[in-house]
Amino acid sequence: MKDFFIENRKTFLEGLRDNSIVVLFSGSAPHRSRDAYYKYDVDKNFYYLTGLERENLIYMAIKSTSEAQEYLFIEKSDPILEKWVGKKLSPEEAQDVSGVKTVLFKEELKPKLNSIVQSTMTAPGRIYLDLFRNSPEDASSTANIFAAYIKDSYPHIQIRDCSKKIAAQRLIKSNWEVENIKRAISITKSAYELVLQKVLSCTYEYQVEAYLDFCFKLNGTDHAFETIAASGKNAAVLHYVKNNSPLSKENLILLDFGARYRNYCADVSRTFPVGGRFSDRQKKIYSVVLDTLKETTKMMKPDVSMKEVNDFARGMLAKGALEIGLIKEEAEISNYYYHGIGHPLGLDTHDVGDRDIILKPGMVFTCEPGLYIESEGIGVRIEDDILITKDGNENLTKDLIKEIDEIEELMNESLE
Repeated sequence: MKDFFIENRKTFLEGLRDNSIVVLFSGSAPHRSRDAYYKYDVDKNFYYLTGLERENLIYMAIKSTSEAQEYLFIEKSDPILEKWVGKKLSPEEAQDVSGVKTVLFKEELKPKLNSIVQSTMTAPGRIYLDLFRNSPEDASSTANIFAAYIKDSYPHIQIRDCSKKIAAQRLIKSNWEVENIKRAISITKSAYELVLQKVLSCTYEYQVEAYLDFCFKLNGTDHAFETIAASGKNAAVLHYVKNNSPLSKENLILLDFGARYRNYCADVSRTFPVGGRFSDRQKKIYSVVLDTLKETTKMMKPDVSMKEVNDFARGMLAKGALEIGLIKEEAEISNYYYHGIGHPLGLDTHDVGDRDIILKPGMVFTCEPGLYIESEGIGVRIEDDILITKDGNENLTKDLIKEIDEIEELMNESLE
């Protein structure tokens, strides 16, 4: 496991110019209210390069013409604070997990950086920071604040964003990463089957979600993202997460969910009847989406662009919608299918990478066609997680049942 992170750093540093410095931050939990904080979630680029999951850690590397020098900066232990929140990461633990040999305390970062700049950065050099922001309106990150410090203290050093370099590296998953995703999917499968067996006794959407919570916690893991448990017309809202509506036996429920294992995510959508049986109309709509998923998945192979995959799926959905009388012209499909066919999956649910990228072996993408008909109170999405292989692909979620007869059979077993 440690070797994975060591190799990631080696590959990353080899891609940087000589005479450069890299500084990355693990992040911290944002303030919530009064003395409460949101749950901490490690910065995924930091984790990808170090394997460490603690707050307020810093990784620094100096890339020169010789072998790179690496440092970790950790927090000092505080015996009183440790009685409240537990022990800080020790130097030995940091070394053992990351493979970084030199571990210092955070207070030593700026003096060490200054020493390095003064002694080795004789020509205008570069400092690489992870400056990614989802939106210009987002609050400044620790890296953004540190960039301002560098600009003020060392104006001769160029500041560069390294987030895209790490993103390009993260796109191709190693065998270890794929195994983690498979484990997350296995836990997700157990939760899904539990829901199918229990949903007939549920009267609210949040009760369905509760069974997922139970199964994930029982397996020592957590949600990869906020669960969507959308019944009836709620399923026409793509990111509906209130999950507080009463259930009707006549409706379908769209479940978009996934476990996270060692920070790697599963992302699955399944749609099934709250009352245990699909109506004829629901079967027709469901079958259009299921057929689209099956045929579109076949397209996902090396050297095919995700734009081609999306265009194909859109065409299939339009053809199916015409056949069942949902639309009269193909262009009308935009009223019932209004999202892309998939996204990269990995350390983030919507992982790094361009959604229209050319597929390569080692990439993991979702495939998730859907039809959303608010006027009929029906929303169907069926989503699988697809690993691109040398010769085609592997459907990592193939064991999560999605055939109509299989779903109905499992849901009604408890009644027999």
